[in-house]
Amino acid sequence: MLSALEQNFIAYAQSFYTNDKSIDRNLQLKLAHSFRVRNEMEKLAQHENFAPNLIKLALRTALLHDLSRFEQFSCFHTFNDAESFDHGDRSAELATESNFLTDLSDGEQQDVLTAIRVHNKLAIPDELSGQARTLAQAIRDTDKLDIIPILLEHLANPENKSIVFELSQTPELSPLVRESIARGECPRHCDMRTVTDFIASKIVWVNDLNFNWSKREFRRRKYIEQIMKFLPDIPELIEKLSFS
Repeated sequence: MLSALEQNFIAYAQSFYTNDKSIDRNLQLKLAHSFRVRNEMEKLAQHENFAPNLIKLALRTALLHDLSRFEQFSCFHTFNDAESFDHGDRSAELATESNFLTDLSDGEQQDVLTAIRVHNKLAIPDELSGQARTLAQAIRDTDKLDIIPILLEHLANPENKSIVFELSQTPELSPLVRESIARGECPRHCDMRTVTDFIASKIVWVNDLNFNWSKREFRRRKYIEQIMKFLPDIPELIEKLSFS
């Protein structure tokens, strides 16, 4: 049985439905993604022995981390933040505006909002500490674990190009993306020009996971091997991956 929070979340997401298949399928995609990330978070919290109250906050963070995606795609018809707005920042704003956190203490609300805000940034700010940092690490990991199968499904059946930001199909790395990978860094979305850029950026995620469970799952599910099948031979990519 769905909780009142889950029902309200679903109602919020569905309020953006239009009966236009090209729009609604992407809204449905993000709604399903949000619940799957919540499920991944539940597994991570269990394996990493989170305290009960931290589990509560982690599950809330997971469910709401992409809250602004529905508004984003409805208004801009894209999931590309570079062409619309920063969906981490906006999701944090909407979590407050939509009263999805009112049952939490002020401190708990701030920790959840901080984690939502930084979940899509290139890196977690060094100054972030305590419970907020743990939540940020957890949502970044679980988000990645669910995005990969979405990408793989698209690559096997590339019909919904919104998943890869409608980037060019040219099978090459753009210069700025190549430079980021050479530094061992995740490329910025605004620097991506090709689907190859987009795919390669997900491979580098293997070096940006925080919890042992996440690292084990990334490898157990053979995400790297599956993604590599859709990439041209890129020596610098292989060299920069630390598969330890």
